[in-house]
Amino acid sequence: MKTHRFAALFLTLSLLLCTLPAAAAEGDDWLVPRMRDSTAFTDTAGTICETAADICCKAGLMDGVDSRHFYPESGLTHAQIIVISARLHRLLSGGTLEYFEPISLTGADWWTPYDGYLRQEIPSLAAEDPYVSMVQSPTRSCYRGDFLELLSAVLSDCGTTLPEINDVSAVPDYQDPELIAFYRWGILGGKDAYGTLYAQAALSRGAAAAMLARLIAPDQRLVLDLQPLELCQDLLGAAPETVLMTIKEQPITAQQFVPTLVSTCSRYNHSHFAAMMLELNGITTLDESIDTLRTYILCEELAQELELEITPSETVYQTGYRGLTAQGQTWTEEHDRLLKEIQETVGTLPEDRLPEVSYAPIWETLDLSDIDSQVAGLPYWGGYW
Repeated sequence: MKTHRFAALFLTLSLLLCTLPAAAAEGDDWLVPRMRDSTAFTDTAGTICETAADICCKAGLMDGVDSRHFYPESGLTHAQIIVISARLHRLLSGGTLEYFEPISLTGADWWTPYDGYLRQEIPSLAAEDPYVSMVQSPTRSCYRGDFLELLSAVLSDCGTTLPEINDVSAVPDYQDPELIAFYRWGILGGKDAYGTLYAQAALSRGAAAAMLARLIAPDQRLVLDLQPLELCQDLLGAAPETVLMTIKEQPITAQQFVPTLVSTCSRYNHSHFAAMMLELNGITTLDESIDTLRTYILCEELAQELELEITPSETVYQTGYRGLTAQGQTWTEEHDRLLKEIQETVGTLPEDRLPEVSYAPIWETLDLSDIDSQVAGLPYWGGYW
């Protein structure tokens, strides 16, 4: 009796095992098909670049510098990025990389067939300054932002979108939806805890491979937990809606004050001559910031007298971009525009009409003694001359 039971159990298990799906082969869920066998690079083994370099080479998007070396820390030229982008477009369009074999060239113009392919498939590139600049300087190192913009154009033309796994609307130095999409998809994590892109930083082979690998392979994508940059809180320790002062009966909140404060500090941090002249005149960046706000409020008064209206901002700001609130950025831009319009209408503003400032009690609790160096250490605004 027991023998029959064991035999029946064995038969059942055998049938179940036969009907179980086979383990998915590597690349089955990739965005593009696997084109090559892997290459064992000696300089990526055991590093964070090992998997990314392997995926990109298997997909046919990148090559090693030679059969044993990937050189993840080295840069990529504009020509190399154009080649990578053309290969990606071809694969996303359902084609194969054999398309490029009959038109391959050697020498300095080796990359030009790939440029021709991209111009043919995405005609709008020929009129876009970033791409034109890349073509005109093929041996120059590529920047992170240029790579992502070209990558975005390729994905858009192919109609490729990915599942959004992160809720990101802005990072300190970017809010354009086309590039923010890379954060939402888990392709890009930025270069610091805030997710700062640093678009003008040189693109390394390792960074390009990491982004491409995350694009290709779903299991490589990043689930982000970015730290928000909130300058009202970080610099002042105040909520954005906190009233700091009143200028001609108009309350000025932290979110209205901070954009002018950080832009003023940053401007003088980046100009040795301007900073020297400011110091010689016995004025601080804090004084300058408050005088700018006084000028804004005077412009409101002059606009009423001249029957001018504040031109609405054409930019849709995202809270977190530049570390500021959307309201604060919009208010500042509208008053900058109003100031220019008033100056074009009346010339020099009457300084004797600048309104007085009445500070709220919280002002005395703010520590602004080291504000210039604090701003110098921020993403987007930071640095010195």
